[in-house]
Amino acid sequence: MSVVCVLSLLLVGGCGATAGTVASSGSPFNATDLAWLQLAEALHTRALPMLALAPGRSAAPALVELAERLAKEHEEGRERLRALLVRTGAGSVENPHAGHDMPGMPTADDLKALRGLRGKGFDRRFVPLVRAYLDQLVLVAEGERRSGASEEVRGLATTMARAHEAELARLAAAG
Repeated sequence: MSVVCVLSLLLVGGCGATAGTVASSGSPFNATDLAWLQLAEALHTRALPMLALAPGRSAAPALVELAERLAKEHEEGRERLRALLVRTGAGSVENPHAGHDMPGMPTADDLKALRGLRGKGFDRRFVPLVRAYLDQLVLVAEGERRSGASEEVRGLATTMARAHEAELARLAAAG
């Protein structure tokens, strides 16, 4: 599924590719809820290896602290996302976004480059990647907040978006 379709799905609330995996009529979840849960979970999953690289490579103790805290919080966030995915009926289905390189997701090439860097060179590459990741999480959460059907999922998107916006402020101060 293309990034355009995913964002359209999140912003308008419909795309047949994912709608069929949402629980039957009477379900509190719509296709936007499902797409946001899957996309946010995939973003969190792809960022964790990047965040794990900061200790031992970053020249900035504030970036190391931020990366370690983000990794812990985002691993916990994945747990909440996965629990809701199970409730949608799509929890046992492979996440269709897991293998895609989409905005905000660090790529294999990004991780390879980061592994070869230390100090300020690492920080110069790391900070924009983390910023792109957090920006994308905020963007897709906004789509869920506008078009999701489940109050619980919209509430989680709101909570996560606020946390990611605070993290962006901390990143700006640290980097």
